[in-house]
Amino acid sequence: MNKCPECGSINKIYANNNEQICRECGLVVDDTIIAQDTINDVQREYAHQPYLATAGSQVGDGKIFKSLWLLSTREKNLKQGNETIDMIASKFHLTQSVIQESKLIFKKVLYTNTTIGRDITSLIYASVYIACLLHGTPKTAKEITLNSEINIVQLMRGYRTIKERLEMNVQSVDPIDLLPRFASKLELKQETINKATEIIMQIKEKNILIGCKPESILAGAIYLAGIENNDIRKQRQISYAIGLTEVTIRNIIREIKSIQNNNDS
Repeated sequence: MNKCPECGSINKIYANNNEQICRECGLVVDDTIIAQDTINDVQREYAHQPYLATAGSQVGDGKIFKSLWLLSTREKNLKQGNETIDMIASKFHLTQSVIQESKLIFKKVLYTNTTIGRDITSLIYASVYIACLLHGTPKTAKEITLNSEINIVQLMRGYRTIKERLEMNVQSVDPIDLLPRFASKLELKQETINKATEIIMQIKEKNILIGCKPESILAGAIYLAGIENNDIRKQRQISYAIGLTEVTIRNIIREIKSIQNNNDS
């Protein structure tokens, strides 16, 4: 039964689910219904694999994802943004809430067409920067852009753009929130930390130096507090730790001294 009675070949094919045809000579060897249950089982197996019926899709963790070539420009940008945010979060060990906030902000940026005509990378980093501010995880612009493809100017431009377009009420970093981290980095005494806090509070109460970078105010306060408590740190040490130039630190020191002199008089 396994051989063709005409040519003796065992090379057969099946047609219409119920015919066995010799591939060599074309003789219909058998026309009874064959393996119908097997065929149905195969069909049922394929029916439970929906990705086979979806061109360009991929399966992962039980979900169906579009292949990259099927994504719209906006979807591709969102995918790129989420991947970049995950990379930044891994570098800074950000919490899940900050990560989700960053992705939500960037999604709003995309769906309000804020990216049109603008550098998308700077907007991605700015989304993370804003999320950190909203969740009380202060990061300086220097830290966010460290070893990245954008600079501080680009980051802050993206930050201002998002604030304006999404009408977000985001407060800038408080220098006092940055103080513990950089005080530890510079190994300051507790007396020096207390004095630096006092100097920063004086500046905040007077609403002076509005528009100055919070890290600049922090650097000046640390330097002056160190001198007063004989816990001196050189301007070069402070500039390296915080990420400012020595010129910037000298300028802010001059401004703070001027404020202190006015208070004394």
